[in-house]
Amino acid sequence: MKRFFFTILIGFTLSLPSQNWMESMKIATRLARAENKLVLMVWQEATEYPLPIVIKDKATGKDVFLRNLFGSPELTQLLWTYFVPVKVDEIFYEDMLQEIEGKRSRSYIDDFSDDSLKIMDANGNIIGTSGALVDLLNLSNFITKYNLNTSYLKQELVNYFYNKDFYSAFYLGAKYLDYSIFVNKSVRSEILKLSEIYFNEAEEFILNDEDLKDKPALNQRVLLTKLKKDLIKNRPKKVLRQLRKIDDEDLKETNQSLKAFLSYTAYKLLGETEKFAALEKDISLLNLKLAQQIVNIKR
Repeated sequence: MKRFFFTILIGFTLSLPSQNWMESMKIATRLARAENKLVLMVWQEATEYPLPIVIKDKATGKDVFLRNLFGSPELTQLLWTYFVPVKVDEIFYEDMLQEIEGKRSRSYIDDFSDDSLKIMDANGNIIGTSGALVDLLNLSNFITKYNLNTSYLKQELVNYFYNKDFYSAFYLGAKYLDYSIFVNKSVRSEILKLSEIYFNEAEEFILNDEDLKDKPALNQRVLLTKLKKDLIKNRPKKVLRQLRKIDDEDLKETNQSLKAFLSYTAYKLLGETEKFAALEKDISLLNLKLAQQIVNIKR
């Protein structure tokens, strides 16, 4: 009877072999890249205590209470549909903490350390969590929020994995900015925060990689690209203030088109037709489309 109930609830054919939670973070992130999914990570010890959930019954539209997310093979199978679930043993905590300590905010470290469910990208960076003090998890809402297809980021994720340098970190950060335009509003701010991790890494490469050429231009490019975040957050006046601080003689030639795009999009957000129309000839067709997509967020 219970198996029949779950078939109705989540629409699964339960004769298929069930999958357990993975136990290797390395393999989980590799699989996430291959399957264009996010990782759902939790510390092994946290699963020794029940996590009650509610989930919507698709047949009736009503919420159903279940006592423990971790005690049901059917729920594990459901999680596999949307994420790559992995339980990580506490013995790996110190090594994993060492990799991020001093590079992440205090709140990020707290999220990493607590017993919450952690949604991570394919590089193991936290996007969001279920919350450390949640007594009852609405699993339907959690899945709806974080069920993201990352195929848009696939090439940049692969490039970063195989060769971490300024360019792979920068382009992945920039791609996450663009990706934030297309995700649901509830997770957009978290994707924007995630992009900052990669921009920070890119800036570290500028400081420490002696082989990088034309570092002033690269620094300026990171600065300008990060202003896209303010456009996405509908802060065009802030963007224009920042752009005015860059004198024409200080603007690197390789960054001219980027500055034009930022100005064009800011004026378009403000509805200043004459100003953005004057810049339109300097904007590529691809960036014209991107600017319109940013404007559409506001509507």
